Amino acid sequence: MTRIVTSRTAIIGIMAIAVLSARSVEAASPGEQAIAEAAQNNKFTYIMFYKSNDAASKQMHGTLMNALSQRTDATIVSIDTGNRQEEGLIRQFDASRLPMPAVAVLAPNGAVCSVIPRQINEQQVLACIISPVQATCLKSLQENKLVALCVLPNPQAKIPQGVANFKGDKHYAERTRVIPVLAGDQKEAKFLKQLQIPTDKSTPVVAFIAPPGVMVGMFDEHVTAIELAENLAASGKCCEDENCKHNQTAGSGAPKRR
Repeated sequence: MTRIVTSRTAIIGIMAIAVLSARSVEAASPGEQAIAEAAQNNKFTYIMFYKSNDAASKQMHGTLMNALSQRTDATIVSIDTGNRQEEGLIRQFDASRLPMPAVAVLAPNGAVCSVIPRQINEQQVLACIISPVQATCLKSLQENKLVALCVLPNPQAKIPQGVANFKGDKHYAERTRVIPVLAGDQKEAKFLKQLQIPTDKSTPVVAFIAPPGVMVGMFDEHVTAIELAENLAASGKCCEDENCKHNQTAGSGAPKRR
């Protein structure tokens, strides 16, 4: 049996949020330019939306300033929702409908780490800074891609053949992202713990995740492409093709195990 654990409802720590494509550099607003500059410098961007310079807005801004004062990997961009020049950002985050003030946090790669309305504390501010691999997974899910997170015991370990075969299948190639991570990478320890992925194995572990953040299953190095496809169908995240053999298999009962 290759399945280690099954969970169709587990969600990655931070919910995946769809993001609209950025506008061209020529048309970028001051806020968009600041975000782009932060990304180029590998910084997180805390976009604070506000309607007026009231007490709640001042408090939120002060909390952001205090929490991030000692960090060199984050910047704050304040956006007045009444500023028509920033309509692109306001539409992107649907900020006109958010309770004000609100802060949206972007990772350097553009992944939306969180959107928090009304008020925020320093612990929440710092919790929005996520690891590089978590940001990559989150961005992929927000782009509606499947994620095969391969936790490798050492740098010499290879991606399981079943994962490579699944990625090579024409039905899944374009919508699948294979993301390797070393089990002993301390920068990723918190993320792997959140996903309850064992890091003490001598062989690879595969966490298979579907948008918006559903843990399809966790598998060992013997997982096959067929098992991944069948479990994906059983989770309801396969495809909309009624003739899909994996959807038909899923409809006849539980996913196969071996």
